[in-house]
Amino acid sequence: MPRYYVYNKGSGEVIQIHERYDVVSGTTLPCTREEVLAVLDEDLEEEELDILESEFEPQGGSGPLRVDVTAQEVVSGE
Repeated sequence: MPRYYVYNKGSGEVIQIHERYDVVSGTTLPCTREEVLAVLDEDLEEEELDILESEFEPQGGSGPLRVDVTAQEVVSGE
């Protein structure tokens, strides 16, 4: 079940989580980078952002998410 975490390259702050869900099959489908970027707010500066594909599933109340840019993994901020 791929999720796409759009994050700020400098701070690692997760800006958006993107999934493409197919209601007919009940599965999450892969996306291209272009598909993820196409749904972002136009005010965001694309050159400051990157996308990490991950199976990480955030839990309610886990706090803000960020990407550890060195390890290339999603972590919950505390």
